[in-house]
Amino acid sequence: MTSLISNRLQIIPLSHSDLEQLSTSRAALETARCLDLSNFELNADARFMAEFEAALTHFVIPNLVAHPDQWFWFTHWIIVHRDLNLTIGGLGMAGPPDTAGQVMIGYFMDKKFEGNGYATEAVSCFVDWIFQQPDVKTVIADTLKEYNASQRVLQKTGFTFVGEVEEGVRWLKKRPAKPVQV
Repeated sequence: MTSLISNRLQIIPLSHSDLEQLSTSRAALETARCLDLSNFELNADARFMAEFEAALTHFVIPNLVAHPDQWFWFTHWIIVHRDLNLTIGGLGMAGPPDTAGQVMIGYFMDKKFEGNGYATEAVSCFVDWIFQQPDVKTVIADTLKEYNASQRVLQKTGFTFVGEVEEGVRWLKKRPAKPVQV
C-alpha cells in the first residue's frame, strides 16, 4: 500500500519494521524514513504518549502480525508535512469495520502545527480513503467532553455529534451516498 497524498501532507502507513523503530524512538523511524527529525511535542499530558506507546506494543504490532492481509486497519499512520519533510502528527484506526460497517479513528498533531488546518486536511484525506473500502459504512471518533480543537476538526470534516460515551463524546460520519446516474 502506498501513502495518501493531500495538498500539503503525505499520510504514510507504517510497516511492521517501521513500527518496531517507532517503538524504540521516533528519531529512529524518522531517520530510517529519511525524514527530518521532528522534536515532536503534543499539547497533552504525558499519559497520552504512555497510552500510545502501550497501544503500539500491546495492540498495533500484535494485530499487524496476526492479520497480515488486513494490516492497514491496525497500523499507525504518520502525517508528514511534504514541504518540510517532517512528521507533524499521526492517525489510525482501531481495526477493521465491525459487523455494522463501523470503523473508529483517532489522531493527534504536533502542538507546533496546531491551528493551521493540518489536522482537518489529514482527517479529511484519511476518511475519504476509509470510505473507499467497501465494507465501511460509518466512521466514528471520540473526543474529550469539553469543547476543543479536535471537535472542530471533526465538525469541519463532516462528522456529527452523537452523544456522550464513557471517556468523552462520540462523533460520526456516514458514507456519502453514491450519486444517482441518470
